[in-house]
Amino acid sequence: MTTATTEVETTRKLLQAADTDIAAFFDYFSDDCVFRMGNNAPVIGKNAIQSWVAQYLTSVASMRHEIIEEWSDGNVAAFRVEVTYTLQNGESFTLPAVTRTRVDNNKVTEYLIFMDPSPVASGTSQ
Repeated sequence: MTTATTEVETTRKLLQAADTDIAAFFDYFSDDCVFRMGNNAPVIGKNAIQSWVAQYLTSVASMRHEIIEEWSDGNVAAFRVEVTYTLQNGESFTLPAVTRTRVDNNKVTEYLIFMDPSPVASGTSQ
């Protein structure tokens, strides 16, 4: 039996928090965390990340991450996921993504999301 690394466990908990308690999601980040989604510019610092995510999720009522694969090496974990978004208008759609999380001292110091965020940003799957 293998045991999950701290990085894998932290990333699992991070994604679960994103789905169930967005305030708890931000507690996983270090104060100087670097966050980047898709081709957007990096966002640096927990407060700036909170603002960016709040704007990004304006049209979202809920989301759910399904973990397909997970990998780790050193203090980095990578997950292949499918994210189902339900919009405020009731429409739902699923997007594929890969996340890469760097963890130092039990805090996420770098969180990169490789996904096309345009359907969420536009508030429609079309």
